[in-house]
Amino acid sequence: MLIAVCDDNALFREDIKVLLDEYKKEKRTAIDIAEYENGKSLLESQDIFDMVFMDYLMPDIDGLETARQLRNRKYNCSIIFVTSYPEFILDSFEVQPFRFFIKPIEKEKLFSAMDSYIRQQKMLNPIMIVENNERHIIKTENIIYIEADGRNSFIRTKECTYKSSKNISKIGELLPKHCFCRVHKAYIINMHCISAIRKNEITLINGEKAVISRTMLPHFKKIYSEFVKNFTMV
Repeated sequence: MLIAVCDDNALFREDIKVLLDEYKKEKRTAIDIAEYENGKSLLESQDIFDMVFMDYLMPDIDGLETARQLRNRKYNCSIIFVTSYPEFILDSFEVQPFRFFIKPIEKEKLFSAMDSYIRQQKMLNPIMIVENNERHIIKTENIIYIEADGRNSFIRTKECTYKSSKNISKIGELLPKHCFCRVHKAYIINMHCISAIRKNEITLINGEKAVISRTMLPHFKKIYSEFVKNFTMV
């Protein structure tokens, strides 16, 4: 696992490194750490990171803009924002953060986040579909939503759209339950890909919108509340 620590405070970077080294030894997990003192130097790196610890307030390019540029490059790394400004949290949903921490980071919370990340990676099993007699392996983390099309389904990913001969219910059975939720008879959405929720309408990270049906709204609220509790932390 390759982790970037991006913060203009050298002492804070060292604190994160010490905790990650402790986690690495205790869990016997392979972790390599790269340090960056600002967003510009991180964006200039050619490395592909599994996880990035990102300060929000940095000179020149702040953490949110750095994360936007990473996402624009289609990087799927898990981003953990570390900030002294909790009011920034809502603004950051557009870049799909994995966690939020308020400085200083507590060891127990960091270890819990790392455990959750590793569990999640094990749960993100790819699915296989056949389209026009051609097999496609799709990483579930890349799926934004599934849309019903009669007895078939459209699978919208971050790169393209596939058509499957399986109906939406069959596709749903293949997806990780911790992050996919059916919000309408015609839609299953990846909760990691939600950028905004207004009443009964969800805006997804690609700008598309999905309506939450009246009958499924109570279920969605419950499931999404659990998701937020498990996948965000301050």
